[in-house]
Amino acid sequence: MTHAFSIDVEDWYQVSDFEEIVEFPAWRWYESRVIGNTERVLGLLAEARVKATFFILSWNAERHPALPRMIAAAGHEIASHGYAHRLAYEIGRDQFRADVERSKKLLEDLTGHEVIGYRAPSFSITARSLWALDVLLDLGFRYDSSILPVRDQLYGIPNAHRFPFPVNRAGLSLTEFPVSTVPVAGRTLALGGAYLRVLPYAYTRWGMRRLEAEGQPALIYLHPWELDPAHPRLRVRGKRGFSTHYLRLRSTEGKVRRLLADFAFAPIANVLGFEPGRGETRRIAASGERSR
Repeated sequence: MTHAFSIDVEDWYQVSDFEEIVEFPAWRWYESRVIGNTERVLGLLAEARVKATFFILSWNAERHPALPRMIAAAGHEIASHGYAHRLAYEIGRDQFRADVERSKKLLEDLTGHEVIGYRAPSFSITARSLWALDVLLDLGFRYDSSILPVRDQLYGIPNAHRFPFPVNRAGLSLTEFPVSTVPVAGRTLALGGAYLRVLPYAYTRWGMRRLEAEGQPALIYLHPWELDPAHPRLRVRGKRGFSTHYLRLRSTEGKVRRLLADFAFAPIANVLGFEPGRGETRRIAASGERSR
């Protein structure tokens, strides 16, 4: 079975846990390590002969135009992570649309590739911001990966589908592909990201095998800064009152190498059967309702 591998291309200081002390206007004053860390990710993928989806925070692409170009030149899928890493349920519909539209156009202009995939910062399409899916449909996206079927203070819709499902409205459709989760001791835990970094690799491998047994492709994600244990330290409480940002950073690279060796991966568009750069938003019989 071929699974989906994805990278959220953010710099180390652009995460939601740092918002309390690192405001967006000050981003340009912080040391940028996103190019070098993304090159490390590209190197690991090249060694394993794996192509992936890169959800690029477009402020970084605007500042470093070579960033999306080198990713595209290596044969990976370019997708949007928005422009300024603002949570959908905090900024509202109009600002969300402007942010995503700006990001999509910038990435397409820089790479010459159609952008058909989106992931909201910190998975911030929740029950409070389901209107964001209508915006994505209007902007021509073919898939989204922003709804996480877990219970968390920052994100999540606990009763959402765990596996890819269609979102339909007024003759338009996109596929929601949630980051993979597995039920563990009465809870639902994600695979990838902090869970890959903090928990033993045996958990990730077990979760992947369980999804294969269910006949479902997994979707894994990570950030380039998770491969960089030397990036600067900031003292933060995080949005939950604690932060896992600096935990077990030295373990990430070894786990990623094992993961890429143990399982087959491809970009999200390939796993879903889409062809980036070809065609318009898929049209279906109008239903007027969103499928859940």
